[in-house]
Amino acid sequence: MRGRRISAQDLAGRVTDVHSHVGISVQAYGRLEFPYCQSIEGLAYRQRANGVDYGVVFPLSPGLYFDVPTQVREGRLVPADRPLSSAPYEHENRMLFTELFHYCPEHQEQLLPFVCVDPGREVRGQLDALCALEREFPIYGIKVSPVLCQSPVTALLQQGEPLLAFARDRDLPVLMHVTVHPEEVYSQVSDALRVIERHPELRFCLAHCAGLSRRFLEQADTAPNVWVDTSALKIQVQLAHENHPIMAPPSERFDWNYADHRQVMRELVCQFPDTIIWGTDSPAYSYIARRLQGADQYTEFRLKATYEDEKAALDALDAAARERACSTNTSAFLFGRALP
Repeated sequence: MRGRRISAQDLAGRVTDVHSHVGISVQAYGRLEFPYCQSIEGLAYRQRANGVDYGVVFPLSPGLYFDVPTQVREGRLVPADRPLSSAPYEHENRMLFTELFHYCPEHQEQLLPFVCVDPGREVRGQLDALCALEREFPIYGIKVSPVLCQSPVTALLQQGEPLLAFARDRDLPVLMHVTVHPEEVYSQVSDALRVIERHPELRFCLAHCAGLSRRFLEQADTAPNVWVDTSALKIQVQLAHENHPIMAPPSERFDWNYADHRQVMRELVCQFPDTIIWGTDSPAYSYIARRLQGADQYTEFRLKATYEDEKAALDALDAAARERACSTNTSAFLFGRALP
């Protein structure tokens, strides 16, 4: 059910949230963590209530390919002997598109669905599933969350490279979860940038302010094919203010007021006017979980924010900066920069 495809012209002058999730995390639900789910309808109404016109959306979790008891008991992802999804994200991607285009078609002109991929596992099976999906639905981009797959982003330089070829052949943008946490072995910004350097033909977005690292923000800003989103800004800035290791240490950050995420948003867009894109990470602007970061390294998160907190950061900008962050830059990432 393809319907009318959303275009760059549709986004012009409108408010777009570039980073949100739908679906369920069986692991989070079983471990009494939060958030664990969101529906298309719930996201659409949440965006509408906050004056958001469009949203990029992708699945919340790859859990149905993996052994559920091991996920719940240990937080580890081990492929199931008889998986409920034939490849990572096969079921979750299909459910997202089915929900949007068949069950809630009234929202299909508001949301731009991305597919999620695992960087390294069952690549052939993932590609077969993506090819089947694109015959039925419009795909607007690809999301990679290495830590949620417990699969390193560097696999995209090896066995996972055909996934980027899929994006290249269809001119799809790629949004990557990244971190600077020294104990997180899957999603390091430095590793993601290695992938990006090998693929100058693709458009990439680094999520979560690239850990608020001055070096990585500046490096992204110098690349014509790289953007940075502000998803979950409220809790990212809170963690920076608390000097949590998930964010760049003070010596590697800009000297900004990290007591106020709205002020940080203003500074980000002022410093990098053509690079910063607004996104919320809905519903993961809250994050209450114990996450496996690598080997036996776990990190506890007890973070709570709201969609309204994320929108407040956007609304703290002046009109010109606001349009760049939620419209002009967003459109450039999604569809390519307009020719001069």
